[in-house]
Amino acid sequence: MSKETVDLLLVGASVFTEGGLVDASVGIKDGRIAFISSRDWTPPAAKTVELTGKVLLPGFVDTHVHFRDPGLTYKEDFLTGTRAAAAGGFTCVVDMPNNKPALLTRERFRNKRDDVGTRAIVDFALYAGATNLPEIPGMLEEGAIGVKIFMVSDPKSHYPHDPELFTGDDGVLYDTLTLARDHGAYCAVHPTNQQIFTHESRKRWAAGTTGPKDFMAAYFGENFVGDHTSISTLIAMSEAAKARTHILHVRTEPSIKMIHQASEEGTPVSMEINPKYMLLGEEDMAALGPMSTPYGLPAAQRSRLLEYVKKGWVDVLATDHAPHTREELAPGWQDAWSIPFGNPQLDHASAILLTRVNEGVLTLESLVKVLCENPARLIGAFPRKGAIRAGSDADLVAVDMNRKGVLNDAECQTKVGWSPYSGKAFHGRAVMTISRGDIVMQEGQVTATPGRGRFIPGPAYKPT
Repeated sequence: MSKETVDLLLVGASVFTEGGLVDASVGIKDGRIAFISSRDWTPPAAKTVELTGKVLLPGFVDTHVHFRDPGLTYKEDFLTGTRAAAAGGFTCVVDMPNNKPALLTRERFRNKRDDVGTRAIVDFALYAGATNLPEIPGMLEEGAIGVKIFMVSDPKSHYPHDPELFTGDDGVLYDTLTLARDHGAYCAVHPTNQQIFTHESRKRWAAGTTGPKDFMAAYFGENFVGDHTSISTLIAMSEAAKARTHILHVRTEPSIKMIHQASEEGTPVSMEINPKYMLLGEEDMAALGPMSTPYGLPAAQRSRLLEYVKKGWVDVLATDHAPHTREELAPGWQDAWSIPFGNPQLDHASAILLTRVNEGVLTLESLVKVLCENPARLIGAFPRKGAIRAGSDADLVAVDMNRKGVLNDAECQTKVGWSPYSGKAFHGRAVMTISRGDIVMQEGQVTATPGRGRFIPGPAYKPT
């Protein structure tokens, strides 16, 4: 083969570039995009893939997953979790620190980083836990992408919001934000007014009203007062400290407006919405109960969230992939406080989001912004990740916007083997996932070598 030969040539697709969709061929060499050219120019290639009728997008970047590895791998591990990611078109994931043991020391962080790297099939980054302040600098030096702060602790089940990871003191919260700032990192924060959550929970325990809807009412607070009071605190602290603060689980219009206004005024805050808040409604809560909790917002609220994504006010969509087995969730019909909550997302979330694009609720441009470009910027990986341009990693997802069908559990790669979206019709789906030039998923079949995924370190990383 000549010197000009590329490893992989993708032809026939409409390619999403920063200038919009263009009819082009994409050449890949040594895991990176070598060129984007006219379809008329097709240099020699070791392998050519025909993608006529497909749309080629940057690989999706998910900055919020829970792979349960180490300690709870009966639910998920880094192999099954990254397989689910590849199935959904995700080429990079960021895992949270609420493991067993929790990531609260340099040694634990290093051990997890090195161990899960032997199983990952797509690239990954890791957050450090927040509640052992003297150890945070060491975890950042080991490569933590940032610090995850939980302003919530589950008052009965103690999982997934482990009391060991709970930051419930505003002074400590402020110190954590400034410590991360001083090391060039950001904090990702789960906002909750714990006092309201615990107070409202105890009321319902006393009354014996402990079903999924009762849990939601306590967790959110009346008119989402728990969200709004905690988010306003975070904004004030971020402004005072000039500390980068990424606010997670945003789910109301007032929250979006508060964060957006603060950002426009120069406060270093950004926001994440989980697609399930927009995609799982009251009907899903009625049918799935604890397998949907606490994601069953009214239709009008879900529509407003989607409008703000389309409008460009939302920074990041991240799945909060949080698998639990059906068996451990089932008791939640009677007592939603007695179980962990969350559900698997990576297999199917992108298909439902692409369906919303076909319905005109979202645009491809808005979806790429919040699912590719902005997440990559958040973790300091753009334009290596999150863009299709010469020199970027060849992280790509081929989407068939005409594909229709019904989602089902049997196709899920997640270890728990179910999805809250099963039974839902889709229109548009990822049909090929390419990670650094390797085809890791094709037509739902995930074929990749465990350990090929690479660790993406944060800004304070000091390799040894």
